[in-house]
Amino acid sequence: MITSSGPLRTMFIAAMAAIVLAAALPSFAKDLKIASSAPDGTAWMKLLRQAGADVEKATEGRVKLKFYPGGTQGDDRDVMRKMRIGQLHGGTVRTGVFGRTYSDIQLYNLPMVFRSMDEVDAVRRALDPELIKGLADAGYIAYGIAEVGMAYAMSTHEARSLRDAQRLKVWAPKGDIPAIRLLDSMDIKPITLTIGEVLPSLTTGLIDTVAAPPIAVLPLLWHTRLTYVLDLPFMYIYSPFVIYERSLRGVDAADRAVLQRILSEAVAQADRRSRADHDAAWKALKKQGLQFLSPTTAEADEWRTAAAAATKVWIEEGIVSQPMHARLQSVLADVRGAQASSKVKTFPVAGR
Repeated sequence: MITSSGPLRTMFIAAMAAIVLAAALPSFAKDLKIASSAPDGTAWMKLLRQAGADVEKATEGRVKLKFYPGGTQGDDRDVMRKMRIGQLHGGTVRTGVFGRTYSDIQLYNLPMVFRSMDEVDAVRRALDPELIKGLADAGYIAYGIAEVGMAYAMSTHEARSLRDAQRLKVWAPKGDIPAIRLLDSMDIKPITLTIGEVLPSLTTGLIDTVAAPPIAVLPLLWHTRLTYVLDLPFMYIYSPFVIYERSLRGVDAADRAVLQRILSEAVAQADRRSRADHDAAWKALKKQGLQFLSPTTAEADEWRTAAAAATKVWIEEGIVSQPMHARLQSVLADVRGAQASSKVKTFPVAGR
């Protein structure tokens, strides 16, 4: 017990006063700045904004989410850089920007690795938790992975074969080393641009070909400058929704749990509805007058051979690790074995 009237008593009283005052004051709000390349008003942004409102309500204003849609914070490389320096705290970003931090998040991007959406679903059920843990180990809390869809080659020129593609001016995302190496391995020399530069470059003719999911092409208006779609799904595209873990310092465990619950459900909703949105976008492209090209069996086989060679390059260069590739192939082997005697809707070689 403190009985002296000297400095020790004064320090004790000051400390107790500070504790009482801290308990009486409300917690400071944590504003989390979240970027997305998705245009405002899209279904994805509506889900995120609703999730933000739910988080603010559930945390009684202690955690707020502010969204920056439509690529207003720059391309995904800019978003990652701003996360690291604290100007942003999270976002939905393409997998290619994690090349130096956790490259295996690009596992599902391996070209033409899937034969059906059933295979996609089975692989994701098995491996999503491992990829999310890998992001966490790299310092990024992932609230889930949202499907964007299968990427198709779309061009202003009629092209079905690999040789046709080698004569085109093909876009690759700026700084996306895996995409660049993929095209290089096929003797296709890419022209690298940010997403915001694609539409004006299609207009001027700087590029004439993109590979993207229909659900992405429509809101970005790229379809207004394109004529042909090669009906051969080339790559599965998806985006993790991450918050840089360091940005959550000061957010208590209870509020982190609220973020986990609400944001994970929002991403899961986006993931579930993407398949229907993809089909609707596909129909919309047809309605807009784009012509769909069906490769011959020989042309499709040539693409698959080139994709297998590109996969080997990715593994050799560490873009995807050999152990994770082996895990993927193991799951696919199990799925294909189970499906051998059943009717499974596979991707078409000819048109839909």
